[in-house]
Amino acid sequence: MNKVPSTTVLLAMTFLASCAAVETKTSMLTPAGSQVRSAGPGDVVMSFQSRKALPNIVGGADIWGRTTNAGGTTVRFVGTRGSHAVFERTDVTVESNATTMSESPMIIPQSTTTTIDGTVGMTNVDGTARSTSHRYVPPRGSSQFATAQRPVMITLGSGQSVTIQGRTLSVVSVSANALKYMVR
Repeated sequence: MNKVPSTTVLLAMTFLASCAAVETKTSMLTPAGSQVRSAGPGDVVMSFQSRKALPNIVGGADIWGRTTNAGGTTVRFVGTRGSHAVFERTDVTVESNATTMSESPMIIPQSTTTTIDGTVGMTNVDGTARSTSHRYVPPRGSSQFATAQRPVMITLGSGQSVTIQGRTLSVVSVSANALKYMVR
């Protein structure tokens, strides 16, 4: 029976992991569920954050799971217009040139060999000493820039809902400068 060397298996696993696609994942930061919540003018009712996997040297996702900011979406209760709640949706996209190489430090070993040869009195002496030190090189970093799309105004009455980033914002009731809502 042929046995595959463990080094070959490790290299194959590393290669396969480096082939995972670079994806952007969005998660909700504000609470969701069946609980009725209240908001006043200016309060954030929904907030989402997007994170993008750091690309590695072959263009796949970082095998350690490191990510970079990719932006987000915020839905803010602006106020009321008659019997309707008015919301403002703001989408921000963050572009970055971050990669696993720009965000990883390096530790560079430096070895030194010292040789002595001579005499002490009438006796010949010689010796060799080897020392190793390490130099830390911090990550070079990356740059990023954010762009925001023009805010979108959303108007909903009691019993109406809208889906944003796969989540549903439902208006339970609207009163003068107050809102009861649910996010599922």
